[in-house]
Amino acid sequence: MTTQRAPVTTIAAAIFATILNVACGPRSAPVETEPASLNVTAWTDKTELYMEYPRLVADRPALFAVHLTMLGDFKPLGAGRSRIEFTPEGGGPPVVLNGLEPSRPGAFRVEGAPPAAGRYRWRVIVEAPGLSDRHELGAVTVFADDRAANEDAVERPADDPTAIAYLKEQQWTNDFATELVREVELRTAIRVPAAIEPLTGGEAIVAAPAAGRFMADELMSVGAAVRPDQALGRIEPRLAAGDDRATLAAAVTEAQAATEAARAEQARAERLLADRAVPARRVEDARRAVAVAEARLRAAEARLAQRDETLGTGGGAAAGNAFVLRVPIAGRVTEVFATRGASYEEGAPLFRIVRTDRVALQAQVPAADASLARDITGLALEIAGRADALVLQPHHIHDAGVIDPATHALPIQFEVDNPRGQLLVGQTGTAVLYQRLRQRVPAVPRAAMLIEAGRPYVFVHVSGERFARRYVEIAAQDGDWIGVKSGLRTGDRVVTRGAYDIQLASAARGLPAEGHVH
Repeated sequence: MTTQRAPVTTIAAAIFATILNVACGPRSAPVETEPASLNVTAWTDKTELYMEYPRLVADRPALFAVHLTMLGDFKPLGAGRSRIEFTPEGGGPPVVLNGLEPSRPGAFRVEGAPPAAGRYRWRVIVEAPGLSDRHELGAVTVFADDRAANEDAVERPADDPTAIAYLKEQQWTNDFATELVREVELRTAIRVPAAIEPLTGGEAIVAAPAAGRFMADELMSVGAAVRPDQALGRIEPRLAAGDDRATLAAAVTEAQAATEAARAEQARAERLLADRAVPARRVEDARRAVAVAEARLRAAEARLAQRDETLGTGGGAAAGNAFVLRVPIAGRVTEVFATRGASYEEGAPLFRIVRTDRVALQAQVPAADASLARDITGLALEIAGRADALVLQPHHIHDAGVIDPATHALPIQFEVDNPRGQLLVGQTGTAVLYQRLRQRVPAVPRAAMLIEAGRPYVFVHVSGERFARRYVEIAAQDGDWIGVKSGLRTGDRVVTRGAYDIQLASAARGLPAEGHVH
């Protein structure tokens, strides 16, 4: 592209003339700047209206830029017409300015001259397929001339410089939604540290019942779900003298034979004594021999029974000369210490099994709140990385009744179901213990609450394209609602979707923003 330049002499002459005019010429009157445009925002239960317009001067044509958002999905209204009605405050028929179809979704134009100077009640009426809505905008002044309009502009307060601009085009394009702050009755709650632990009796260590070698067709893996009496493997005992079952059974047989022989000898001695063929001492010796043989038999039988009992308890059952290790409780295998073919001493741990379908939530309640914690009607657990608190249903509550000297807190255990394995043994979090007491407070959806450096805050929709960050003090949290003590009022409108985009707009506040295209 070629750029045209003026001759040098012409430029010099122009500069000289300018200097003379500034130095010697009469001062020109200051140029009056056009007053900034106004805007109004209103909501019904169907639509949001954001309208930009100039200061209204009688009989001077004005352009009203009407932006309409459907509150069902926070997307622009794509069809229909809008009109503006001005009704004199003193009474009389309204003056109506009719608009056209939207130039693009959400952007409606209404053009026309406002009525005579005075005070009016005005409204915007929307008619669209399947929609009829009206926004009452209160009172408005139509000025007699520009001077009166400019004087009003000077008297108006300046816009909040801390407000964050987020245009309608951005709201319509990105994921965005707002919701009213409303007064809600919430349960009061205590928030305390908590941990997930196995139930009492819900954890088992399967150990070697005797010294021997561990064998299994397939070694059980960590995380495997197991059922009671399921085989985990077997222990083949070492064949030490007197330890195997065959040896003990032989000892019982020998003791039985010795006992029978002693009894026969006793009977023979008693017959001979009756015939006065032997002294009485012979009978006494025979009786003592029988007592000793019977004692040895009982001891041999007891050793055999003890061995069989050992095989049948502690997770094992006898199978020939091997101990079959069986699952004592339903749950999941959390640790495997065994190795196929390795030898272990008696009592060596081989498997750890934990019940996971029901677990215990152990809450540590500060001593100052101990009395309140004994009137609990609901329970939830907040876990790092999870957006929502996990609502739990306690079946049994176990109160230790003693302050722990190490933590200076009252341990309270809640038995809770865990059908989908959402709770992991060893997991920590914050337990929310709900009480019977309720309170009515201004509340916002949980999705609206953000945290910065530990301080909770929300974005308040102050007008159509302006948002304010408000730090709040939390009063209560109950399910999807968070009650606030300060920072918000009932009727404020807070952002529930799109807060991150507004945060980015706040960070880029110093950059030039694109305006509307009407």
